[in-house]
Amino acid sequence: MLIKMTALAIAYVAVCALLLTIAYELQRPVATAKTDRPPGSSFLVERFAG
Repeated sequence: MLIKMTALAIAYVAVCALLLTIAYELQRPVATAKTDRPPGSSFLVERFAG
């Protein structure tokens, strides 16, 4: 009986840790572009325009 309760406790802790890890990963912000140029614009066109 003690072995079953110990195994259950270990499984419970493992499942909780897994769920917390998944929840933490979902909270992280999505990586955004490191530029303020609109997507698809060419650097050379903006650099030498005008």
